[in-house]
Amino acid sequence: MGCTFSAHAGDPGPFRLVFLDISEEPYQDGQKLLVDLRKMESLPDGKREYCFLCKDSSGSGSVDMLYLYSVPVGLSVEELRKAVKGDDTAKRKMQSVLSKFADQDGYGVDGLLIYDHQEGKVTIYTMDKKVGSKLETESKEVKSKLLYSSLDKLLEDAAAKLDRPV
Repeated sequence: MGCTFSAHAGDPGPFRLVFLDISEEPYQDGQKLLVDLRKMESLPDGKREYCFLCKDSSGSGSVDMLYLYSVPVGLSVEELRKAVKGDDTAKRKMQSVLSKFADQDGYGVDGLLIYDHQEGKVTIYTMDKKVGSKLETESKEVKSKLLYSSLDKLLEDAAAKLDRPV
């Protein structure tokens, strides 16, 4: 089964992303929310017309590949927790894993979206594969969990901060 992608001049094409939830119990809801969101063709709450992570009716979308269950070997939740707390060695180690990763077809990833839900707030840390680059963040205050539309917007804004070649 083949796929065709259209891209405009200066457009790097659909994203290839890794997603990891580094939240502590009882806030580890990111993976389930993202799995649900990825199965949708549109957002159920009507708060956003466009859905960044949804698959459209043609089976494509803004995100071509999302590594959710099988992540690049070497990525570690513990090391990522250290990285988001400012440990530069841990950050560089995880960026090195991202920069070296290639799937069976030789494709790499654009970067890693790190989901961290703590009481009252969800933060998405953006880690690109350029070793030494700084982590970027997008956050939203929450009562218990994010609406699908809020999660989609946070992830879209975070992904837009990745350093992607054109």
